[in-house]
Amino acid sequence: MAVGFAIHNSMTNHGGIIPATQMRTSQMGNLFLVAGDGHFCPKCKCWSKIIKSHDHIILDGKAVAYVGDQLTCGAKILPKQSHVVGESQGTNCSSISSSPLTPLQDFLVGTPSKEIHKIQFKIVDEETEEGISEMLYEIYSKDTGSLLVKGYTNKQGMTALYESEYSPESVQLITVDLSKPLDEL
Repeated sequence: MAVGFAIHNSMTNHGGIIPATQMRTSQMGNLFLVAGDGHFCPKCKCWSKIIKSHDHIILDGKAVAYVGDQLTCGAKILPKQSHVVGESQGTNCSSISSSPLTPLQDFLVGTPSKEIHKIQFKIVDEETEEGISEMLYEIYSKDTGSLLVKGYTNKQGMTALYESEYSPESVQLITVDLSKPLDEL
């Protein structure tokens, strides 16, 4: 039976969106999600990663994720309207094609669409004008004051790309003073 592969920006049943970490392999322009890819779960308020479910298709040493695979927080990956399918038995996995998914179309009928914003910040040293790596940051909603995401900047000083219903103007970035003891993540 053909099963949908999980692709870039697939949603979870907890309301999260999982970005692909690998940028080399795609089908019809859709990047594959692999075991270990993760996101900040809005329901569980924690970082959650895709759990490996098979060894049928491996990209760069990691198993490709399927629709329905679980994440460490218990969430499951939902199908997308435009998705990539493959054989889940492992014998004929070379036949990959694109196909619309009618159950998701039925699910979306009558559901109001929400605009998704992509938000990313760069934290820069004012003296050197270079990005600050491994800086702990938190992004909060200005409306509710609730914590939306927490993490560390990458080598270029960039926060993770955060996709949500919040606009860039409705969030606040807080950097954490590392000279003081920190609470556990």
